[in-house]
Amino acid sequence: RAGEVNGFLPYLSGRADELGLKLKRSPIVPCSRPALEVAEYAKEQGKFDQFHLAVFKAYWEEAKNIGLSSVIRKTAQESGLDADEVEICLDEGRYTQAVIMQSEEAKRSGISGIPAYVIGDFLIEGVQPYEVFQRAMELVQRRNKE
Repeated sequence: RAGEVNGFLPYLSGRADELGLKLKRSPIVPCSRPALEVAEYAKEQGKFDQFHLAVFKAYWEEAKNIGLSSVIRKTAQESGLDADEVEICLDEGRYTQAVIMQSEEAKRSGISGIPAYVIGDFLIEGVQPYEVFQRAMELVQRRNKE
């Protein structure tokens, strides 16, 4: 796509370089629902942070298709989750309804991109520079003083 650097928008590529991150762009945009469902399971097991970081690494650093059960299974196992139980959760659709409800709630709230942050009355979507968050916080603090 026009304007991309190494498969990423110039800001994202530049920001990654500043932080020392080596991002790789996957040739496909995967269906992330399986990863979201396993994240719900990971929360219950007290392993959300580990799983979240492992999925982030698999997608952004290793350009893996996080929509494939084999990738999710391996990522879950690396996160300390029971890979067989993860597979059962996905096969049964144990967390499908929860993820659908979360998605619908996000849409009703006007959220259409990821990541998304709500700071006071401000919705910030996508990868943004630190200054955007700083400005939102300043505006919220100013409003709270009034």
